[in-house]
Amino acid sequence: MLYEVLSGTPVSGIQLPQAQAQRLIEWLQPYKDLPYKVLATLSDGESAIITAMNSSWPDAAHQRCQAHFLNNLSESVLSLDTKLRQKLKAGLDGLPKVPDYSERLQDQSQQQQPQSSPLFQQSPICHET
Repeated sequence: MLYEVLSGTPVSGIQLPQAQAQRLIEWLQPYKDLPYKVLATLSDGESAIITAMNSSWPDAAHQRCQAHFLNNLSESVLSLDTKLRQKLKAGLDGLPKVPDYSERLQDQSQQQQPQSSPLFQQSPICHET
Protein backbone atom coordinates (compact mmCIF):
# COMPACT_ATOMS: atom_id res chain seq x y z
CA MET A 1 0.00 0.00 0.00
CA LEU A 2 1.13 3.49 -0.73
CA TYR A 3 -0.21 6.08 1.74
CA GLU A 4 -0.01 9.82 2.12
CA VAL A 5 0.80 9.83 5.82
CA LEU A 6 -0.31 13.28 6.98
CA SER A 7 -3.91 12.71 5.90
CA GLY A 8 -3.82 8.91 6.11
CA THR A 9 -5.08 8.70 2.55
CA PRO A 10 -4.34 5.51 0.63
CA VAL A 11 -2.87 6.48 -2.73
CA SER A 12 -2.54 3.08 -4.36
CA GLY A 13 -2.14 -0.59 -3.63
CA ILE A 14 -0.88 -3.69 -5.37
CA GLN A 15 -1.12 -7.36 -4.52
CA LEU A 16 1.59 -9.67 -5.75
CA PRO A 17 2.03 -13.37 -5.02
CA GLN A 18 5.63 -12.56 -4.11
CA ALA A 19 7.42 -9.22 -3.75
CA GLN A 20 9.52 -8.54 -6.84
CA ALA A 21 11.68 -5.42 -6.87
CA GLN A 22 11.32 -4.71 -10.61
CA ARG A 23 7.54 -5.09 -10.56
CA LEU A 24 7.31 -2.79 -7.53
CA ILE A 25 9.58 -0.19 -9.19
CA GLU A 26 7.28 -0.20 -12.23
CA TRP A 27 4.22 0.19 -9.97
CA LEU A 28 5.81 3.11 -8.07
CA GLN A 29 7.01 4.91 -11.26
CA PRO A 30 3.93 7.18 -11.71
CA TYR A 31 4.11 8.26 -8.06
CA LYS A 32 7.73 9.41 -8.30
CA ASP A 33 6.61 12.36 -10.40
CA LEU A 34 3.96 13.68 -8.02
CA PRO A 35 4.58 17.26 -6.82
CA TYR A 36 5.15 16.08 -3.25
CA LYS A 37 8.50 15.51 -1.63
CA VAL A 38 8.84 12.06 -0.09
CA LEU A 39 10.59 12.54 3.23
CA ALA A 40 10.65 8.94 4.42
CA THR A 41 9.52 5.44 3.58
CA LEU A 42 8.37 2.66 5.87
CA SER A 43 8.18 -1.06 5.20
CA ASP A 44 8.60 -4.50 6.66
CA GLY A 45 12.01 -6.12 6.21
CA GLU A 46 11.29 -7.45 2.69
CA SER A 47 14.39 -6.66 0.63
CA ALA A 48 12.46 -6.34 -2.66
CA ILE A 49 10.22 -3.64 -1.18
CA ILE A 50 13.18 -1.75 0.29
CA THR A 51 15.02 -1.96 -3.04
CA ALA A 52 11.98 -0.60 -4.88
CA MET A 53 11.50 2.31 -2.49
CA ASN A 54 15.19 3.19 -2.46
CA SER A 55 15.15 3.14 -6.26
CA SER A 56 12.07 5.35 -6.43
CA TRP A 57 13.04 7.77 -3.66
CA PRO A 58 16.80 7.50 -3.09
CA ASP A 59 16.98 10.63 -0.92
CA ALA A 60 14.20 9.56 1.46
CA ALA A 61 15.09 7.97 4.76
CA HIS A 62 13.83 4.42 5.19
CA GLN A 63 12.57 2.92 8.42
CA ARG A 64 11.56 -0.61 9.12
CA CYS A 65 8.07 -1.00 10.61
CA GLN A 66 8.44 -1.29 14.38
CA ALA A 67 5.64 -3.84 14.70
CA HIS A 68 7.32 -6.13 12.16
CA PHE A 69 10.73 -5.55 13.76
CA LEU A 70 9.51 -6.36 17.28
CA ASN A 71 7.56 -9.37 16.05
CA ASN A 72 10.70 -10.74 14.40
CA LEU A 73 12.67 -10.17 17.61
CA SER A 74 10.11 -12.01 19.70
CA GLU A 75 10.19 -15.10 17.47
CA SER A 76 13.66 -16.07 18.67
CA VAL A 77 12.72 -15.56 22.33
CA LEU A 78 9.29 -17.20 22.27
CA SER A 79 10.43 -20.83 22.56
CA LEU A 80 12.85 -19.99 25.39
CA ASP A 81 10.14 -18.01 27.18
CA THR A 82 7.71 -20.93 26.85
CA LYS A 83 10.24 -23.36 28.36
CA LEU A 84 10.99 -20.98 31.24
CA ARG A 85 7.29 -20.45 31.93
CA GLN A 86 6.72 -24.24 32.00
CA LYS A 87 9.63 -24.73 34.44
CA LEU A 88 8.35 -21.98 36.73
CA LYS A 89 4.83 -23.40 36.67
CA ALA A 90 6.11 -26.89 37.45
CA GLY A 91 8.06 -25.49 40.41
CA LEU A 92 4.96 -23.75 41.76
CA ASP A 93 2.67 -26.79 41.47
CA GLY A 94 3.65 -27.98 44.99
CA LEU A 95 2.33 -24.81 46.64
CA PRO A 96 -1.21 -24.76 48.06
CA LYS A 97 -3.88 -23.26 45.85
CA VAL A 98 -4.75 -19.62 46.54
CA PRO A 99 -8.50 -19.44 47.12
CA ASP A 100 -10.60 -17.44 44.73
CA TYR A 101 -12.30 -14.31 46.04
CA SER A 102 -15.69 -16.08 46.13
CA GLU A 103 -14.20 -18.95 48.18
CA ARG A 104 -12.82 -16.47 50.73
CA LEU A 105 -16.27 -14.88 51.10
CA GLN A 106 -17.89 -18.25 51.74
CA ASP A 107 -15.25 -19.15 54.32
CA GLN A 108 -15.87 -15.92 56.20
CA SER A 109 -19.65 -16.37 56.17
CA GLN A 110 -19.28 -19.84 57.69
CA GLN A 111 -17.37 -18.51 60.70
CA GLN A 112 -19.36 -17.88 63.88
CA GLN A 113 -20.11 -14.19 64.29
CA PRO A 114 -20.39 -12.83 67.86
CA GLN A 115 -23.93 -11.92 68.87
CA SER A 116 -22.90 -8.55 70.33
CA SER A 117 -23.80 -5.21 68.83
CA PRO A 118 -21.26 -3.34 66.72
CA LEU A 119 -18.50 -1.46 68.50
CA PHE A 120 -19.62 2.00 67.43
CA GLN A 121 -22.93 1.59 69.27
CA GLN A 122 -21.06 0.81 72.52
CA SER A 123 -18.83 3.82 72.26
CA PRO A 124 -19.35 6.54 74.92
CA ILE A 125 -18.92 9.16 72.21
CA CYS A 126 -22.14 8.13 70.45
CA HIS A 127 -25.19 9.78 71.95
CA GLU A 128 -28.75 9.24 71.01
CA THR A 129 -30.76 12.34 70.27
